[in-house]
Amino acid sequence: MPFFLYILAGVAAQILLRHGADQQRWLDAFIFYLALPALLFQSVRVVPPGAASLLGFLAVTTAVTGTMFVLGWLIGRANRTEDHPAVFGLAASYSNIGYMGPALTVAVLGPAAGAPAAFVFCADVLLIFTIWPAMIASGSRGMLRILQSLKKVVTHPFILATLAALLFARTGWTLPAFLDTPLTGFQHAAAPAALFSLGLTLARNRGGPVGTRLGACLAIKLIGHPLAVALAFVLVSGFDPLWVATAIIMGALPPAANVYVMARAEGISVSLAARTVLYGTAFSAITLPVVISLLA
Repeated sequence: MPFFLYILAGVAAQILLRHGADQQRWLDAFIFYLALPALLFQSVRVVPPGAASLLGFLAVTTAVTGTMFVLGWLIGRANRTEDHPAVFGLAASYSNIGYMGPALTVAVLGPAAGAPAAFVFCADVLLIFTIWPAMIASGSRGMLRILQSLKKVVTHPFILATLAALLFARTGWTLPAFLDTPLTGFQHAAAPAALFSLGLTLARNRGGPVGTRLGACLAIKLIGHPLAVALAFVLVSGFDPLWVATAIIMGALPPAANVYVMARAEGISVSLAARTVLYGTAFSAITLPVVISLLA
């Protein structure tokens, strides 16, 4: 509930103050370049024992995310509107693993959950940013889009923070207090600021009909995705239970706000993407606490 109250506070602030998106950019810059990278760095720089099976762990989680995308894409292909099937794919697979994922998993499962959350983020972002340009373009133009997306991935602040933390962890050094203190401050600011910003964004998006196909994709995202992750780790066992719980929560998260950002940047199914984020976040207020209560 506290996490959704942060979002509702952002919604209320936007309704009352009616600031434009441009006035939010400095808050987003703080979150994107400082707060969340600090959270990821602080979480990963002391890597827990579960990292010994990291590649197998990511193979499972990424395969499930890819499967959810394909299911959403197949649902989208059958729609009679001009909405692009790839946006339906994002609605069914792309969790809010950046703004909600690390902060929520750490709050629910403890600091040790930060590392697997960071690794899931890196793997899923690499997957989504490869699939998305491949689905919306073709031929040499599609390959160029993929290369451009991969460049964005390797220069992403969250991924750079995770890689820097892994390198630091291998040194065995202790972080000096004059660095640890501000990083910890930024780390603690990550969840409230990120979720408040998400609320601001949601309040500016107008609603509309959910529709049968979007509803099916959201059901896949909020219910099918965490169930599929849980089933996958039953079939492929031997992983740290805390890492498995982290992966399930990451799968249960609502669609990322990036779904709207990516669709708007390409001019593809913008209204559908806005409804995806709005209704996905609203419905997750019911489904996500259920998943967490079964794990915590």
